[in-house]
Amino acid sequence: MVELTGSPLKSKQCEALRRAGIFFMERADGHPKTTWGHFMNPIKFRNLQEVTTRKDDEPDFGAIFNGRKEKEPSR
Repeated sequence: MVELTGSPLKSKQCEALRRAGIFFMERADGHPKTTWGHFMNPIKFRNLQEVTTRKDDEPDFGAIFNGRKEKEPSR
């Protein structure tokens, strides 16, 4: 827990976990207890919508391959 929070103090560990949005239980002796799953998937990021790409939001490949203009004749 010290490596995760950066503090050896129980109260500072709990404070750091709260700020990070990581769910934990405080034991009777004051030490925080959490799981690896809660660390990898914090509560504050669970309900965020993922950015999705639309089907019509693709590059125009026709412009890349067919969009070349013919060279103008040199004068």
